[in-house]
Amino acid sequence: MTKPQVIVVGAGLAGSLLAALLGQRSVKTLVLESRRDPRKYGSQGGRSINLALSTRGRTALARAGLEATVVSDGMPMAARLMHDRQGNLTRQPYAKDEQQAILSVGRSRLNATLLEAAEHTSSVEFRFEQKVTGLRDDGKAVQLGKECLEADLIVGADGAGSVVRQSLEALKCCQSVTEPLGHAYKELELPPRQGRHALDPAALHIWPRGGEMAIALPNPDGTFTGTLFFANETFDRLKNEAEARDHLQTHYHSMLQHVPDFDKQWSNNPVGFLGTLRVDQWHHGNTVLIGDAAHAIVPFYGQGMNAAFEDVRRLDELHAAGVNNLPEVLFQERKPNADAIAEMALMNFVEMRDHVGDPMFLNRKALERKLGRWIPKMFTPLYDRVSFSNQPYADALRHGKRQDQLLRRLQSLGLGR
Repeated sequence: MTKPQVIVVGAGLAGSLLAALLGQRSVKTLVLESRRDPRKYGSQGGRSINLALSTRGRTALARAGLEATVVSDGMPMAARLMHDRQGNLTRQPYAKDEQQAILSVGRSRLNATLLEAAEHTSSVEFRFEQKVTGLRDDGKAVQLGKECLEADLIVGADGAGSVVRQSLEALKCCQSVTEPLGHAYKELELPPRQGRHALDPAALHIWPRGGEMAIALPNPDGTFTGTLFFANETFDRLKNEAEARDHLQTHYHSMLQHVPDFDKQWSNNPVGFLGTLRVDQWHHGNTVLIGDAAHAIVPFYGQGMNAAFEDVRRLDELHAAGVNNLPEVLFQERKPNADAIAEMALMNFVEMRDHVGDPMFLNRKALERKLGRWIPKMFTPLYDRVSFSNQPYADALRHGKRQDQLLRRLQSLGLGR
């Protein structure tokens, strides 16, 4: 390839979708990825297996002509299904009706679909096992050791540990801070039972326990991907398989019974870090950050991938429109929305962990859905705004806070009981 118009650093979900969109418009694009091709060698890095796909992500995929393909590979989840300590179930629809659902999609298959879509264009070149070592001081070229590659636009889509962001920090162009959640996660696979899903496959399952929780998302092959979210101190305290089994037997019996090889999985599956990344500037010269490189968030609203795909869509739209100073324009638009979804993800962690089993909370949620059905033009639940629309996150959060105040007031007057 001659000098590329765009260099994308990172061939993960955001980078490969961006490459596909640019390639479809015949924009000469070079994608640099430090890892090996995941289609040949499998996924690397201990990333979460399952992701939640909702309207924002689907809108970006539709722009690339890939929505139908990805949706056909997913598992629709129309509701939360809460498991209490006695094994009783409480169902909470996500939307004001159950006609809308988020989808559980597999990371590896989705990444492969996006890589192949980009490769099918004649304008995209992938270079795997190519480690970017930094940026040139003016932000208009990437460095691969002694080699320097220039481009009209450089996109850092290389994840929470972004080398591009670290280079911007070294150049004093931005500052970042990672705020640990104080909790970590470990994944478990729940195999099929008698050839079928062991749990209801049309729901996201939650075991809220106050201070910690577990969830499980369905897969097309009949398995569930379960995730334990424990405080760091809890993981430290559970020093072996027996202690961990005792903890789950006490608090998560209805989940543990579906994990026959629990001891092996507990021993082999890593503990993952959870935190929020905040970056004050995402751009310098021709360079801009997107996705987790700019705004990694905790996973409790299911919006990390969707927010990254929305970055990608807006970047492609601005690039197609010939917008001048694209890096700064994208940053100014997306930064407030990234901050808003980071706040909402932390709010939803507390909600899922502590409140989804609380009768007052459940009554308030039921009232929220009723108002959404009765006066849809005046009242849209926050979850619908975030997951089933493309309303800017910042606007959704502002409306959601006002509506929460109204719901609490109505509840104090005796409604929603």
